[in-house]
Amino acid sequence: MINYIFSNLDGTLLNQDGQLSEKDIAAVKACPLPISLISARSPQAMQPTVDQLSLTTFQVAFNGGLIYQPTDLFPMVLAEAPLVARLVATLQTNFTDISLSAYDLHHWYTQKIDAGIEHAAQNTSQLPTMFNFAEQLQNPFIKIFKVLLILPDTKQCKIVQEFIAQLHLPSISVQQSGTLYLEITSQQATKANALMTILKTTSVSLADCAAFGGDQNDLSMLAAVGHPIVMGNASDQIQAAGQFITKTNQHSGFSYGLKKYITKINQKVG
Repeated sequence: MINYIFSNLDGTLLNQDGQLSEKDIAAVKACPLPISLISARSPQAMQPTVDQLSLTTFQVAFNGGLIYQPTDLFPMVLAEAPLVARLVATLQTNFTDISLSAYDLHHWYTQKIDAGIEHAAQNTSQLPTMFNFAEQLQNPFIKIFKVLLILPDTKQCKIVQEFIAQLHLPSISVQQSGTLYLEITSQQATKANALMTILKTTSVSLADCAAFGGDQNDLSMLAAVGHPIVMGNASDQIQAAGQFITKTNQHSGFSYGLKKYITKINQKVG
């Protein structure tokens, strides 16, 4: 029996234009099961989707770095795992030509507006705040949950990944999202850890959960649940982690998977 659903956003529930299909909206609203979105996005960038789907359950931002419940006034934080701020300065010093930005609970910070920032802003509808990292990250009240690096090509992406690995920082996790995005979060921040934290507030077991995903940063989540459902647009490596493969995100793969797999499983048990 499936009693809880988790879903990635970009490349999964959202199409390539960052939009929800009418089929997926209808499927989520008609679903009797609780649904939590688990995304690399910030809460602000997730909120339009949360609102469209009328979700009131716990949601997960920053690849698991922040678990919160949307409210009218302020997100109620269930758990958080901020990053060590000095990492930003190290990356800025060594890679002056890459697109670098960072997120706290309320803001998306950047020191310069470049093509990468403009593209990310268009995708998420969140506007960046200009920010002097060297000066303002000295403020102990600023908690950074994610550093986003947008690389010009796959070669540079590999170089940056290798550089970060050589820093031997035990407290960080580097995930590749798409081909040119590197997302750095706390090592404690994984999608699997986030969904397990949410489940502690319920009586639902991991075996009775389904998760939809399609990217590298979804693998921990897909491995944790009893019923991993992978998008048809995912790579072969990610699809190998699925119990089921649904349609692509361009063809409402979420609603298709919900009907074809989750509903059928629950009907058999019921």
